[in-house]
Amino acid sequence: MNTRAIDYVTEDFYECLSFMDGELPDLETVRDLFYEDGLLVNNSFTQPVKFSADEFVADLEEQIENGELTQFMQRELYSHTEIFGRVAQRISVYEYSFAYHDIENAIKGVNYIQFVQDNDNWLISSMAWNDESENFKVPSELVSG
Repeated sequence: MNTRAIDYVTEDFYECLSFMDGELPDLETVRDLFYEDGLLVNNSFTQPVKFSADEFVADLEEQIENGELTQFMQRELYSHTEIFGRVAQRISVYEYSFAYHDIENAIKGVNYIQFVQDNDNWLISSMAWNDESENFKVPSELVSG
């Protein structure tokens, strides 16, 4: 099973969100990685927070414009992808920080990403994630691979 194309889409997603102080993230590319409107669900809080790809990008743009978000780094630590025909699912363990230099205090979480193949391209159809908390820790086998 060749997951290389899905690896690239996932890597692009995380890289396009990441930016250093004085720069801007590549949010237009983030939109392009989704099939149609996409569905993103942040389930790290008491209630799930749902976005379309456009709403997700607009929310980030607003945080940047308001000065609430001045830099951000997110990267994948571990993944496992399963493909059947023209659909795929990926478990993506990530870490993120609001300062590139503060990797020691990076927050980890797990993102479940679904993909569909449209013509020859893999696109994200949906994703749902949960950051670590006191109640939920990323299992060690998903961090060490």
